[in-house]
Formats: sequence, C-alpha cells, structure tokens
Amino acid sequence: MDPEVANFGVVMIIIVVVVAALAAITVRFIRNIKPQPLKELPSPLYDQRLDQLQQSVDAIAVEVERIAEAQRFSAKLLAERETPALPR
Repeated sequence: MDPEVANFGVVMIIIVVVVAALAAITVRFIRNIKPQPLKELPSPLYDQRLDQLQQSVDAIAVEVERIAEAQRFSAKLLAERETPALPR
C-alpha cells in the first residue's frame, strides 16, 4: 500500500473519532442541561424589610441634605464675615 494513502487513512480515522467524541460530548451536555426552576415570589416579610430599608434610606437622605444646607449657610456666614466692611 502506498504510504500516502496509509497516512490519509490514519488522518481520516482520527478525524472521524474526534468528530464522534465531540458529538457524544455535545449530546451528553445537552441532556444534562436542566431547565431552571421558577423563582419563588418574595415573601411578605421580604417586602416589609425592603420597605423599611427604603424608608431608612429616605430619612438618611433628608438628614444629609439638612447637614449640607447647614454647611452652606455656615460657609456663607464665614465668607461674609471675613470681608472687611467699607468705611462710610
């Protein structure tokens, strides 16, 4: 037998085996994929905690705004006080 034909035969056998192995792996992978279970609806306790957290965040936001306003007012007073008064 011609050595080129023998090499071609070996290469073709390797290709067929690799393709068959990949097909088997793909089929097994697809069969093992299970549909995701539907997520349960959140419990009322979860909703209550989420509402409480939202109220807390809102209260913190209001307090931070008050602090920022007080700081702006203080900075304005300091800026006005440092400028010398013009003589009349």
